Amino acid sequence: MDIANFSLMDGIRLSIFAMLVVFLILVLLQFIIYSFKFLPKDLGIKKSEVSNPSGTVPSINSQDEDEMVAMLMASILAKDDMKGNIRIKSIKRIS
Repeated sequence: MDIANFSLMDGIRLSIFAMLVVFLILVLLQFIIYSFKFLPKDLGIKKSEVSNPSGTVPSINSQDEDEMVAMLMASILAKDDMKGNIRIKSIKRIS
């Protein structure tokens, strides 16, 4: 294949070859990703467990969750209006 005498058929052959290479690589990647489900989930790495000294599970109050959501939403909305860091000092219920 000479660059000076490059014909339309040479271009078509080269394009088909390049597309075949790309699709073969994609199929290979598909098989690699598919094989991940056969790997063991625990690879011998133990996660460090956080121990609670009292042995009880701390309960989260729904009011605390509501306040946290309100703080996060207020900071997100305020950050859109102001171009800087936002610090929430207090929360009070309106309704």
